[in-house]
Amino acid sequence: MSKSVKSDLLVIAKQEKAKPEAELAIANVEKAKREEELAVANVEKEKREEELVVANVEKEKRKEELVVANVEKEKREEELVIANVEKEKREAELVIAKGEKEKRADELIIANIKKTERADELIIANKELVFQNREKEKRADELIMANKELAFQNSEKEKRVAELVIANIEKEKRADELIIANIKKAERADELIIANKELVFQNREKEKRADELIMANKELAYQNEEKEKRADELIMANKELAYQNEEKEKRADELIMANKELAYQNEEKEKRVAELIIANKEKKKRADELIIANKELAYQNREKEKRADELILANKELAFQNEEKAKRADELIMANKELAYQNEEKEKRAAELITANKELKQLLQLNADKNRFISILAHDLRSPFNNLLGLSEVLIEDIHKLNTDEIEEIANNINKSAKSSFKLLENILSWAKVQQGKFPFDPQILSFTDNCKDAVEVLNPIAKAKNIALDYSTADHINIFADVDMLKAVLRNLVSNAIKFTNNGGTISITAKQIDSNITISVSDNGIGIAPHNLMKLFEMSEVISTKGTAEETGTGLGLLLCKEFVEKHNGKIWVESELGKGSDFKFTLPIFTEQAT
Repeated sequence: MSKSVKSDLLVIAKQEKAKPEAELAIANVEKAKREEELAVANVEKEKREEELVVANVEKEKRKEELVVANVEKEKREEELVIANVEKEKREAELVIAKGEKEKRADELIIANIKKTERADELIIANKELVFQNREKEKRADELIMANKELAFQNSEKEKRVAELVIANIEKEKRADELIIANIKKAERADELIIANKELVFQNREKEKRADELIMANKELAYQNEEKEKRADELIMANKELAYQNEEKEKRADELIMANKELAYQNEEKEKRVAELIIANKEKKKRADELIIANKELAYQNREKEKRADELILANKELAFQNEEKAKRADELIMANKELAYQNEEKEKRAAELITANKELKQLLQLNADKNRFISILAHDLRSPFNNLLGLSEVLIEDIHKLNTDEIEEIANNINKSAKSSFKLLENILSWAKVQQGKFPFDPQILSFTDNCKDAVEVLNPIAKAKNIALDYSTADHINIFADVDMLKAVLRNLVSNAIKFTNNGGTISITAKQIDSNITISVSDNGIGIAPHNLMKLFEMSEVISTKGTAEETGTGLGLLLCKEFVEKHNGKIWVESELGKGSDFKFTLPIFTEQAT
């Protein structure tokens, strides 16, 4: 009979030994899953780095496009040089044409000398010239108005260019702010240093481009100033033309008066022969004056034509420059849009990298916490099994030498170790189910008093063994909305901890109090209390504390983690108030249930 008992005990011991190995295998499987998740996160990080490389390639392409644009700009400048050479050729041709016109003017002078007898025809021609001069003045006025409109358009474009410069300056400021933000980010995350350096380099490139844009805007402003100077010169030339036309009108009026006098003198020719001679002399003088006036008119007409040609060329140049300015303004706008788009993309990618890094850090921290927690559990599981193995070996080896009392004491110790191990395994299983989301959650209307009694009755024998009084006074009308198994598990763990850390003859009180729409449940004791530096570590996985009780009871701290998980599952909160040497007060909240709530 003793051999069969021994074999049964060995089988049970082997089974109990196999359980922690199975639990460790489950933990290793979870660890492998976490490592796979980390590998997936690293793959995603590499993909994002590849995206950054693609973005850099696109940036280099845009640089090449800018180089092509600069080459086209140089070609346009060469075309302008060629146009200026052609302009000089045309001016030389105009000089030759002017020489020919002067020759023709001499011929006209000879013809006018011959046509002294046709003064009346000259007067008509002068009137026509006056009319033509007026038409030219009108055209000159129209040119002046056109020049003013061009000047106004240039001023509007200059304003827009100035606004673009201001926008570029603001972008530079934002770029500086981005650099500062990137530097701060680099301090917080070492893995983002390379990305931030790239951002800084890109921002420097942007500043260079902004400087180039500013220089281009300054060149545009200088060209506009030159245009304004030319427009002012044209206006002065038009004013001189107007003054000369007024002088011509005065002289034309004098010619008309002279012609009238000639007509009157011709009527008196028959009577005054002597006066005719004098009149003929006067006619010759006036004819000379008319010839001189015609020469002056011809010269002025030539000057007007020259200035009109210059105005036309200047207007063409202004139109061409305005087109170039519009093109450059469009290019500036497109460049600014591209810069803004690139900045947005960079900010998005930086935010994604930061988020990914945070997630990686959280995963690594969780993995490290769980590994540490599993190592603590393995260590705490080893102690009760060592006791079981040691006591069972004593029974096996010395069972015939021991008396009944000694055997009973060893059996009681084995029973305590087995209960401790079973309680720990139950807590581990519950915690694993909660972590996997497999723990059933079925909240319902519960009477707090009834469930408190059920939970405490199981622990009454342990409390009586230490002569500890359990006092639970609650209001019978209080109902709560909770999962019955979770509620009892929380109460059992908190009361069990209170018993563990309360001295013989102590007291444990369980109370419930309604505050607003919640019930605050308190489990307080007058035991040894908790050190202040350990209070914040009680509910943290990474800071699991295993402390022996007043009767050398052992524990893992897993019970408090379960309590926290179960309370938070009900949208409640749990905390502790303790003073070393005076006791502890664990409190948690659950939602109240009333008839109005239904």
